[in-house]
Amino acid sequence: MADLLELPAVPATGVRATTRSKSGHLEIDLDVTSEAVPIIRTVVRAHLELWGLSGLIDSAALTVTELLTNVLRHTVPLPGTETRGARLTVTRLTGVLNVCVRDFDPVLPKLSHDAADAECGRGLLLVSSFADDCGCSEFTGGKDVWANFLVRGDQASDSGRARRAS
Repeated sequence: MADLLELPAVPATGVRATTRSKSGHLEIDLDVTSEAVPIIRTVVRAHLELWGLSGLIDSAALTVTELLTNVLRHTVPLPGTETRGARLTVTRLTGVLNVCVRDFDPVLPKLSHDAADAECGRGLLLVSSFADDCGCSEFTGGKDVWANFLVRGDQASDSGRARRAS
């Protein structure tokens, strides 16, 4: 029988991600795969519920899905691997929720103007329609693609404000 301590640990989901969380801030480093996207979306939804931002859950979850899918479809794998790494941060600031995906491919995304019934190529258009502000910022070796959502009184729930854990 093999010693389990000698075997590499593989998550039950097959998704490799490291999550750091504190009240109002979630950070996830991950290998972006088609299996990872719905799992990460679920984690984000749960955090927004805990933070009392139930009114932003659908828009933020769609944004996370679209931005991570763009990493999966449009970025170059990390050198020496076939993986596409990214860091997702979700941060609640005074009056705003920021969702940001950092990847390590310097090619900036382009807003597509495909037909309304196109099945792909409209992710950033969807993000820009749901978010109050969005954009991208370059850094050496990659980019951040982000979206901001204004936190209005009708989007925050009283039950989440009373919770201290994230």
